[in-house]
This record gives sequence, structure tokens and C-alpha cells, in this order.
Amino acid sequence: MFSIMKKWFWYDWILVAIRTIWLVIIASACFVDPSLIAGSLWIVLSCAFAVYLIPLIVRYRKEDWHLAVEVTATGFFYLYLAYAAPGLLWSFVLLVVTIGLASSRRTYVWTGILCGIIFPVLNGWIADRLPFEFIVSCSLGFAIGFAFNVLIQSHKQAFIIQEQKLLLEQHIKRIEELTLMEERSRLSHELHDTIGHTLTSLIVGIESLRSAVPNSQIDKIDSIVGIAQHSLVDIRKHLHQLSHTPLSHSLSELLRELIEEFMKSTCVTVKFRVIGNETLVMQKISFCLYRCLQESLTNAVRHGRASVISVQLYFDSHQLRLQIEDNGIRTEEIQFGSGLDGIKERLEQFNGTLSIHTGSGEGTFVICNIPSQTEPVHEAIRLLIVDDQVIITDSLKQILAQHTDFTVVGTAGSGREALEHCERSQPDIVLMEIRMQGMGGLETLLEMKQRWPDIKVVFMTTFEDSLQAATALEQGAEGYMLKSIHPREMKEALKLIYNGGTWIDQSVATQVFEEMKRQREQLEKIGSTRENYPYGLTKREVEILEHLSGGLRYKSIAAKLFLSEGTIRNYCSILYSKLGVSNREEAIEMARTENIV
Repeated sequence: MFSIMKKWFWYDWILVAIRTIWLVIIASACFVDPSLIAGSLWIVLSCAFAVYLIPLIVRYRKEDWHLAVEVTATGFFYLYLAYAAPGLLWSFVLLVVTIGLASSRRTYVWTGILCGIIFPVLNGWIADRLPFEFIVSCSLGFAIGFAFNVLIQSHKQAFIIQEQKLLLEQHIKRIEELTLMEERSRLSHELHDTIGHTLTSLIVGIESLRSAVPNSQIDKIDSIVGIAQHSLVDIRKHLHQLSHTPLSHSLSELLRELIEEFMKSTCVTVKFRVIGNETLVMQKISFCLYRCLQESLTNAVRHGRASVISVQLYFDSHQLRLQIEDNGIRTEEIQFGSGLDGIKERLEQFNGTLSIHTGSGEGTFVICNIPSQTEPVHEAIRLLIVDDQVIITDSLKQILAQHTDFTVVGTAGSGREALEHCERSQPDIVLMEIRMQGMGGLETLLEMKQRWPDIKVVFMTTFEDSLQAATALEQGAEGYMLKSIHPREMKEALKLIYNGGTWIDQSVATQVFEEMKRQREQLEKIGSTRENYPYGLTKREVEILEHLSGGLRYKSIAAKLFLSEGTIRNYCSILYSKLGVSNREEAIEMARTENIV
């Protein structure tokens, strides 16, 4: 009860004050002048107390029933009072005012007729008095109460508009910051790919001339190379500062900054707590949870009118969980829409889930779960680095060799050399440049997948090319990243790929998916002219469905079709969506029932 009273506005207190004054008047009259009561004094007092308390309880427990209970209790009490204490009938006006306060534009007609005409007429008839005085006074009291209700609604609307204004200002501020962050990041990547690539080529070119330079000029060569290397380091340092954004902070720091800004903008109390030992989280996942928290905080204030919000971030070995709990008003509309669909879609990109709980009490629980993207690596991941620039392979080897979870089993300067290394060392992951002289990356990928389907291939390139990335993924590559990726994020991405996932650089992910969708639609159009399958399935999807019905797992299907396991999973997700099922077993059962296979 006290938690409810904390959220009362001034008009809630006025409503309670009027009812309390009414109860005091009835009680005082009973004790000061008992001759006014023709019936039992204690029955009148008990009924009056019930009329005072029951509607208040119903108002804050089952608001839809409040008005009906209020009118019924008040009306029948005064019918009894017209018989037991006619001298107190004038006090009926006070409760009529509270009924007018509680009425809305949908209910004021029937409540006004009952309280302004029917009950006053019945009271006058039972008390053997003319009802006109009762009708006028009660109608006037109802009109005053309803007019005051209109004023309250206007005040509420103004409060909501002000609240929405604050939220909108905060959203606009965050959008401006994120837009600036993205533009700065894009600019730093472009400078890295142009100036950095030019300086690297300059260093390699000067080094290639060292053997043709007289010994007397070697010091000058060393000086020029040193200046270029120093410039390269200096440029990388400035580019890192340019692209430095809050997303490079730890996840807890990132969420804490968001919460502090939210509290300043809305004056809502938000309590934040981190449970467990914080671990390194990929930038994509940090951004996902950041957006989830931002949307949940907004919903809690906008729809739930919450005054206190509790945010808890859980770290454990199996999952990452963000829990948002508020003390707002329970509302059904928050279950669907309110941006929650967007949260769900973001989480599903990382195999995460969204849970919303609204129990019989107040408040809403929003729980965002993301399973651990990188399982503990018990054995070092064996890497083969393939690039036709030696300085690149040496740099990557040096970076990855510093991490105990990785072992670089070799480097190669061409596709042919990479195939020879795979024959000898059988790496877990091949980290390869897509554009190489001679045997290119895509050609090497097809050969590798045919000869060693278990080897995972990750393309690493300087320039963004969505068509190239989509083609690589369609042909079985498990990852596509830019060379400008931060070493920490590259390590996490390689662990994710090693554990069966697929990784696409965020800067090209949207374009890649659109390109893959376009290619798939073209294939479906071509396939539909040849053969029509039910539920809009393509020939490839039916082929995969046949293999699933035959008991094959994703990995076996991938090896059979010379595709990556991640590609097969993508096909299956589309397949399940078209069939309207949620898992492999339901898809197989439906395929057999509908005679699809």
C-alpha cells in the first residue's frame, strides 16, 4: 500500500481527503447527535467504513471495477441511510463529487444519471421528502467532480507530453552521438586503408632496394625506413584516438554511462549492479545490449510511468544476462510493440532470447539473454595466415602469437602455398587475403572446402566489398573481416568461428545480407520457372530438408554440399520460417506429413 502511495499525485490525495472528510462527518454525527440515527448506530458506522475502504482497495487492485463498485456501494448505503438516518442525506453530495472525479468520457452518462437523478429520487421517496433539492445538489456535485476530472486529465496529458519531450531529447542526443561515432570510425578506417597501406608499401619498396644500395648509403636507407615506420605508428595512434568511442569501453562502463545520462534527462532513479566477474565482450554484443537497455529504460518511463528502475548485468561461463526491473504500472501493450520487436531481433542475431514478465503485482521484468559466444578454448587454435604481403603476415603472426589460445602453424604468400601448408599442418582456421596474385582467395577457398571441409576459412581484406563478401560466404567461408579490425575483436571473432559461428564485419554486414537476399531471390525466380515446391521452398532448401529427414546433422550436410556449417544453418533458419516451425524435428515431421520429401 505504501509503495502505491509513493506514486500518488496531488489529485489522488484530494480524492482521499474528500472521502476522509465524509467519513469523519458520518462518524461525528453518530456520536455527537445519536438522535439522527433511527437504526443501529454500529451498523451505520460499519457500512460507512466499508463504503470508505472497499472502493479505495478496488481502485488500486482492479481499476476497471472501481467505478461500478463505488456507485453500487455509495448508492445502496444511502438508500439504507434514507431509512435509518434521513438527516444525513445531504452528505451524499460529497461522495457524488468523488464519483464525478472518477468518471470518464465513456462512463459519465450512466454514472451521472444514477447519482444525479435515480438515487436522489429514491432517497427522497424513502425519506418521504421532495427529491428536487437532492437532484439539484447531487447533479451540481457530479458536475463539479467531472469538471475537476477534466482538469486532472489535462494535467496528466501535460505531464506525459513533458515526459515524452525529455525522452525525445535524450534519444536525439544519443542518435547524434552515435552518428558522430560511426562517421569518425568510418573516416578512421578509410584513412587507415589509404595512408596506412601507402606507408606500408613504401616501407616494403625501400626494403627491396636495400641490396642495390652501396654500403655507404645504408644508414640513409635505415633512416628513411625508420621515419616511415615512426609515421605509420603515429598515424595508427591518431586514428585509434579518432575512432575511440564509448563502445571501446567495457560493457559495464558503457551501460553505466547510458544510465547516468538517462537519470539526468528524466530524473528517474536507476540502480545498476554487475554480478560475476566481467569478461571481454565483442563490440557487436556490447552495442546490442546497449540498445536493449536504452529501449527498455524508455519503455519503463513512457509506458509504465516507472519512478525506480533496477538494472543488473550478470556474467557467467554460459551466458550474458541483462535484467531490467521497474516499479511502473503493469500494462499489456508493452508485451507487443513498443520497440521490443527490435530488441528481440537484435538478440536473435547472437542466438539470444528476450523474456518479459508481468506478474500479478506491479512492475515489469525484461530479461535479455545471450549465450557465451566464445567457449573456453582447451587447446590452442591452429592458424594459417595467407597474404601476398610479407609485412602483413608477419604483423598478424606477431599479434596472434601473443595470445595463448592461438598457435600460428605457418604463413603463406599465395593460394598454392596455402594448400601445401594445409596438407602438412591441417590448421583449424585459415586467415586469408581474398585478393592475391595468381591463385586468388575464392579459388583457394573452393579447393580447401573440397579437400578439407572441416577447415574454417576467414577472409581478411583491406577494402569493403559487399558483393565479394556475399560470394565468399555463399561459397563456404566462415568469416569476412577488414584488416582495420581491432586485434582484441579479431581474437574474439576467431574464437567464435572456431566454436561454429559465422562472423561478418559490422561495416559491411547489412549490405552483405541484402546482396545475399537479392541473389537468393534471383535463384528462387529461376528455380520457380523450372519446378514448383510447396511453401515457396527453393530446390536447395528441399535438398537440405531431404538430408535432415535422412538423419544428417548440419556438419555432415555442409560437407556433402561443399558449404560451410554456418551457411547450412542460415538455409535451415529460412526453411523453418517458411514452414512455420521452430526446430528440426517439427520440420521433418511436417515434410513427411505434407509429402514434401
